[in-house]
Amino acid sequence: MTTYVIRAKYFGYNDETFYVTGNRIANVFTDQAQAEQTYRQLEIAGAREFELHEEEAFFDASLEELQKYDDFVFSRCGEHIFDDELIEDVLPTALNDDDTFEFVQLANMQKYQLVCFDEQPKFYAIWLPEQQKWLKQYDECFEGLIYEESAEKLKPSLELVFSEYRDGIQLQGELSELSEQPLLLKSTIATQAGLSYDEAKQALNIREWDEDALYAVNPLLKQPIFEIRTVDVEQILELEKSMMNEYE
Repeated sequence: MTTYVIRAKYFGYNDETFYVTGNRIANVFTDQAQAEQTYRQLEIAGAREFELHEEEAFFDASLEELQKYDDFVFSRCGEHIFDDELIEDVLPTALNDDDTFEFVQLANMQKYQLVCFDEQPKFYAIWLPEQQKWLKQYDECFEGLIYEESAEKLKPSLELVFSEYRDGIQLQGELSELSEQPLLLKSTIATQAGLSYDEAKQALNIREWDEDALYAVNPLLKQPIFEIRTVDVEQILELEKSMMNEYE
């Protein structure tokens, strides 16, 4: 049975623009038409919610991109949103639902994600064995589990592992104590700028915020710093509910 999951993006604000700070599951469907219709309605409503000048898609856009957005809006409803600068702070009400949804894709200003699973729905999240907890992301108005539909998409989030270590990540021991493959570990240290080994102190250092170094060395360690585990939708919903209650 095919399952459709709608993930809602949560936003923080940096006094200039809204930015994505995390995700939470908004809906789960087994009916494709219902899932796509709900996703479409959510995106349309979201596109009309924020003021345009506070949208990342507009705030970071070049003049050429802004002109492209204006050309689209004018071609569909006869109204301008840009003339050397933004002259409208919201999308015109004359822009119908179909065109608004198309505009969301054009400007890459999605506030939701529709994920389809042909088999049992599962996501991937980062587990921290030493701390015995899931890796989360925090913002002044948000706490959320970090998870993606593929393990590869988690790699950019690995830099957040370093936030769990006050003094950086340093592993004590000879290479043979740290790894079942000490020669491969030594080779990896030599080829990764973010890795260094102090022979005198017998200490392996991983440079802070270097997710590439962490990603390269982790599989070689007897005691991995992180694990990528699968989590099903029910688990995520339970975790997200717990986090929302704790945060409130």
